[in-house]
Amino acid sequence: MPDKPFFSIIIPVFNSAATLSAALDSILNQTFGSYEVIIIDGLSTDDTSSIISDYAKRLPIQYLSGPDNGIYDAMNKGIRLAEGNWLYFMGGDDMLFDKGVLQIIHQQLNNEFCDLIYGNVIGQLSNTKYAYNTVEKVLTEGLHHQSGFYKRSLFNELGIYDNSFKIAADYHFTLKVFTGKLYQTRYIDINICNYGESGFSSRNYDYKFYSYHYKFLSKSNAVKQTPAYQKCLDDSVYCCLYLAMNKTDILFAWQNLLFYLFQKNALTFNYKVKKVFQMLRWSLLSSK
Repeated sequence: MPDKPFFSIIIPVFNSAATLSAALDSILNQTFGSYEVIIIDGLSTDDTSSIISDYAKRLPIQYLSGPDNGIYDAMNKGIRLAEGNWLYFMGGDDMLFDKGVLQIIHQQLNNEFCDLIYGNVIGQLSNTKYAYNTVEKVLTEGLHHQSGFYKRSLFNELGIYDNSFKIAADYHFTLKVFTGKLYQTRYIDINICNYGESGFSSRNYDYKFYSYHYKFLSKSNAVKQTPAYQKCLDDSVYCCLYLAMNKTDILFAWQNLLFYLFQKNALTFNYKVKKVFQMLRWSLLSSK
């Protein structure tokens, strides 16, 4: 019986024919070869499937095509299929930075224990380098999922991605790892991926998740690690108001806002009351 792969590389795709070959080439060119590629296709109508069929002759590919409920539903399907001990998520428009990425990560994991190891990503269009090299940055700003390798057991213990967060479910999961007392995270200063900046998440904002962001940090006792906690709180309150005004996830938004209202030392009393009444007014006006 063959050994299980060290890495499972999970790629959700939909009509990715224009970029998928470059993504798969960046895997095919890796000097480290113990991996599998899991492609979850949301019923593409272009040449995506034929490209996958061609690369399946050269790469160990598992391919699943069918309807899904968004990118995190596709990722969750990939997690269930994965046989590797370490999971990596990339898009059909992403590319591993160079041929040595997997080799370096494998060496680092052999040298020092951790549950999540991550590095830098480079935006393909902007050429911007994103280096979330402190815990404070991750808690406040997030982490590109293309920058991190996750131990398979994390998803067994913490659950899979919460698909109710349509854009930031990966950030939500990452925060659970970073705030969990049982888990060890590690940053290494290498470039992991050139990531495509034209995907769904680059054009949209997850108001539902960010209405909950400060509440999550507070309940996880991580607010003190977040120097910009006041901005984080203001942003969460604003997102609650946005959801109510747009009649989206209203109950969730109110639950979060009421939590913020009764937070000690979080906001001044007048500011809290003003925000609550502003939200109430917007809710009533938007319901007419």
